[in-house]
Amino acid sequence: MSTKVQRTTRYLLLDQLKLAGWSFFVLIWLFAVLPLLVDLLTGNLSHYSFFQDLASMNLGALFFLLIFIFGVLTYDNFKLFIQNGISRRTYFSARLLSLILMSALCVIIGGIHFFAFHAPYMHWSTQQALLKTGTSLYAYAFGSNVTLNVALNLIFNWIFYIGTGLTGMACGTLLALFGKWAKTILIIGAPILGVIAIWLLTVVIVRNQSSFSYTGLEAFLKFLVGYPSHGPADAGYFNPIMPLITMLVGCGVIGTLAYLFNRKLRIRN
Repeated sequence: MSTKVQRTTRYLLLDQLKLAGWSFFVLIWLFAVLPLLVDLLTGNLSHYSFFQDLASMNLGALFFLLIFIFGVLTYDNFKLFIQNGISRRTYFSARLLSLILMSALCVIIGGIHFFAFHAPYMHWSTQQALLKTGTSLYAYAFGSNVTLNVALNLIFNWIFYIGTGLTGMACGTLLALFGKWAKTILIIGAPILGVIAIWLLTVVIVRNQSSFSYTGLEAFLKFLVGYPSHGPADAGYFNPIMPLITMLVGCGVIGTLAYLFNRKLRIRN
């Protein structure tokens, strides 16, 4: 790794940590300090529990938004680095490294909060807590080995955050290629076109459901989520290998698009 990549990564990571710190401060205020003030004003201080408020915070949603926003914020840093002799390739490499490091930090903090604070407060065992996560289908992938099951959950989350950041990078870099009016049209028009496309697809499926066979599609989707080929399809016993591969391939595709868009970036007058 070159010195320029290290310095650029350090700059981006510190900038992201500052924004994350302020966001976490606001979250603490909303979930802990604000309820305390309300209880003080209403005379219900006996009902206040800092541990309860801390345990109820949804750090996963906060980290998801932060990682995506970090990816979207593209042009200002690009302009700063290009004007200071940093190439597009160095800038992209630094963004990718900062995304990987920031995602890992979010996964660690989120895992500690969920398994060390939220789960005990809800009186869940670690294995029970795994069944409450987004990866509940794979909670027993390593049988009764709780450590490996937790590690698998964290790996899933890490890849998901990386994919989220890469998606943000691709969207932010694509928008940076356009002027103000074109960017506004894209931001407003893309969701509308997406809704229309989903509506049209739904209409086509509903009208042709009697003549269309979903057997092949169903088998493909089951394959992607790791549907058990033998035994009951109970939550916790799905195969995590194919979903992991699918997520990695998706990250590769989105990352390639972000890189191609990054090569087209120009400083606007």
